[in-house]
Amino acid sequence: MDVLIIIDMLNGFCRNGYPLSLPKSTTKVEEYIKDLIINFDYNNNKYFFLCDNHSVNSTEFKQYPVHCLKDSIEAEIVDTLIDFSNNKNIVYKDTLSIFYNTKLELELKSLDIENIHLTGVLTDICVLFAAYEFRNRGYNVFIHKKGVQALSDEKQEYFINYINEFLGVEII
Repeated sequence: MDVLIIIDMLNGFCRNGYPLSLPKSTTKVEEYIKDLIINFDYNNNKYFFLCDNHSVNSTEFKQYPVHCLKDSIEAEIVDTLIDFSNNKNIVYKDTLSIFYNTKLELELKSLDIENIHLTGVLTDICVLFAAYEFRNRGYNVFIHKKGVQALSDEKQEYFINYINEFLGVEII
């Protein structure tokens, strides 16, 4: 089974007006991810949304501005993808780690996983750390280049190459 991981496709990153809003639209990334979800679902594969959902005391706020507070509009999945989410496929995180104090590892242990496919934002932060954590646990990892976005085009190219070269993640 393949598992699609959708990282931080939230209003706080993908819509204007928030402290960590991306300077460039994520519309193309959202469309790509939507098509992937439909394909994964059709082929009986699983997908999970990994979502920043911070407490007011989050350790991330030592380095980043306050963002995606629990129960805020900023922490909601973007409108183009929210209909694909449910209580079973949302994993909330309060740190850069996708495994620390989350239910992700427990969810994955119940599956017979062949490959992990990564999408979402930001290529240069959360996608990078997710790729590292999955590789560190021995998973086959693929990043969908059209399904991720960094803070800038330059960072996108740099970190896609970095993740491929230094973490052994295949780029699709």
